[in-house]
Amino acid sequence: MKLTDYVTEFLQKKGIHDFFGYQGTMIAHLVDSIEHNANTKSHSSYNEQGAAFAACGYAQAKDSCACAYATSGPGAVNLLSGVADAYFDSLPVIFITGQLNTYEYSGIDGLRQQGFQEIDIVSMAKPVTKYAVQIREAQDIVRELNLAWQIANTGRKGPVLIDLPMNIQRGEVSDPVYDMKFSDEETEAAVYNRKDGGNGAAFYREAVDKADSADAAEAAKEILCKLKEAKRPVFMIGHGAAGSGEKILVDIARKHQIPVITSVLARSVLAWDDPLNCGCIGGAYGHRYANMIANAKSDLLVCFGISLCTRQIGTKVHEFARGAQIVRVDIDPYNLQREIHEGREGEKCFCVSAEDVAERLAAAESRISSYGDWLEVCRRIRRELTQVDDETPERYPNRMIAYLSDQLGDTGAVAVDVGQHMVWSYQSFHNKQDQKILFSGGHGAMGYALPAAIGAHYATGKPVACICGDGAFQMNIQELQWVKRENIPVKMVVMNNEALGMIRHLQRDYFDCVYADTSDGSGFSSCDFSDVAKAYGIRAKRIQGEDVENASGEFLEQNGPELLEIMLENGTYAYPKTCLGEPIHNQQPYIPKPIFDELMEI
Repeated sequence: MKLTDYVTEFLQKKGIHDFFGYQGTMIAHLVDSIEHNANTKSHSSYNEQGAAFAACGYAQAKDSCACAYATSGPGAVNLLSGVADAYFDSLPVIFITGQLNTYEYSGIDGLRQQGFQEIDIVSMAKPVTKYAVQIREAQDIVRELNLAWQIANTGRKGPVLIDLPMNIQRGEVSDPVYDMKFSDEETEAAVYNRKDGGNGAAFYREAVDKADSADAAEAAKEILCKLKEAKRPVFMIGHGAAGSGEKILVDIARKHQIPVITSVLARSVLAWDDPLNCGCIGGAYGHRYANMIANAKSDLLVCFGISLCTRQIGTKVHEFARGAQIVRVDIDPYNLQREIHEGREGEKCFCVSAEDVAERLAAAESRISSYGDWLEVCRRIRRELTQVDDETPERYPNRMIAYLSDQLGDTGAVAVDVGQHMVWSYQSFHNKQDQKILFSGGHGAMGYALPAAIGAHYATGKPVACICGDGAFQMNIQELQWVKRENIPVKMVVMNNEALGMIRHLQRDYFDCVYADTSDGSGFSSCDFSDVAKAYGIRAKRIQGEDVENASGEFLEQNGPELLEIMLENGTYAYPKTCLGEPIHNQQPYIPKPIFDELMEI
């Protein structure tokens, strides 16, 4: 059996039918195999970064593994931003790169390049993959592909990379295996030893041992004990609980009236108007009410698969939730080494999967009390602080997002790019139940949303949308041709303030309003995106911000791909925002003192 036929069939049997990439001489055998497999389809991007982000969007939207490919050299390097995105956001993606024929390698140490378009992509990718390997013998692909699949899809999920020299791609594989299993020790050695000169697995085990326990039963027992003592508990859910784990946790919370706060990546765990939904935490820009409830009102935070990094809880880490006990459940032992309370006072850490603990809690949920009165306090905080924000004039883009979300209610997923519009979207998008909102979280990659939305369409089989700023959209604007070529039903919303608004806000506050490289006339400018989209043959419209409610609804109701460009004033801002040194529950513009004092007292 030809090696690339085996790779394609292996992934197809695992549920991957859509492959994202860009053709090239040194990956041509794989693309040919995808073409000849009746159950697979190759979707060509116009830059390999677009293919990588499409695979990330696919993995996010479907909660399952995806695949992206590229040819050698510049093609492989162009994948790397998407590889990093998958790594930081725990997305299982199989990346496959073509490579120089093995017989062209000289064996000369220190030679800068072995041949045309050759690059050591494995070494480049190792820091941002769980596993990266080059195949030198055709038969090795059987073990390595099975191993890579298991590594990508177990533990803290993430990307793997397999580098295939061209002559290896056309090699033969005997006795193909599709379900080879490996022990935890084997996968740990493969992942961590390659990252740390042979000692990585031992260091990983040492990191696990620093947690209070790596046993799901122990974690569930501790949580049940703390819930019995608590008056004001909160479930904090992050992307590490994605899949069946988050569904079990939401079910438990619903039965026992426990408020839920999420990370940005887990924003769509609950519909926006769900009675349990108390917003997403954010050290700088999170929901006011989420920050107040978690930081100043709760007496117990039960954290599932959420990192509690400074982006979530602020830079003064030891000041976070000082009046609350914290129980943390995370499969990544290194995340648990973030010390939240100084000396870990009142903090327990369990290195175990959120799903396993959720199942244990579900089996013992009869021992959990109901917290309806506390939930009503949280809902009051949400109502009153939402009203405070709704009355802030500078937040008019949030009101646009809220309106547009209702027009995009039938989309299966909405991919949001990076910039002020990301803040407006996670604060104000009215997502429906099971409507996914996709973000580039840890990597924060501009240019993510359009290709991610394309990947999400193939994951869900439904119309999708993306929300971008003018700076972000230009990063992968070439993928408009992909949208046109495959007639992808994606609604593209470009919020154009003709500036890099997030940085411009920073420059206003810290650089004396010198807007270097962020504003028109100061080293930055934007195009007419509606004209660009029309040039690609895509229906498009440009409107002024004040016309959103009158002019967007009918436009977005049409079938097929469409681009709506919304012109905003140059000086837009994202609020509420935590001022440096302030507690995260007291953001600018400040809550009127009578309201603040009243809410802090209840």
